Amino acid sequence: MKKANMVCGIIGMVFSATAFIKTLSFRQFLNVPVGPEFFPRYLAVGLFICSLILFLQQFWSKDKRPNPTISPLNKDIQRILIAGVLILVYALLWESAGFIIISPPALFVFMFILGNRKYISMAIFSIAATVVVFASFRYFLHVDLPLGLLYGWL
Repeated sequence: MKKANMVCGIIGMVFSATAFIKTLSFRQFLNVPVGPEFFPRYLAVGLFICSLILFLQQFWSKDKRPNPTISPLNKDIQRILIAGVLILVYALLWESAGFIIISPPALFVFMFILGNRKYISMAIFSIAATVVVFASFRYFLHVDLPLGLLYGWL
């Protein structure tokens, strides 16, 4: 586990440093205290700190357990792969189906993957979360999410 965490820590630090450097080239606006670089820059700093902690943690760890293997036969790896496929399908259907149609089933399946088996509460939460996010973006933030099949209805 030490080698994997060290490699992931280094990769995270390189990625975050690259992202931070990229934010330095973002266009600056006059009389705007918070520009487009603000959020990505702080995310990059946060990722760098977490990656550095992951890297340095290996020098203080006294864990002597053998390293786990990554195998497609491992149930956790299978769940990660299924979640990755779900994210890909969600991204492909985002524009054509629309946020309101594609999000509840995606949230439901994610909760199922994570082990939740309370189907009624999963369905209620999936629909409620979608409605709250959609309403927040549309009516409070004035950001249009794709309507897809519901275009013209809302």
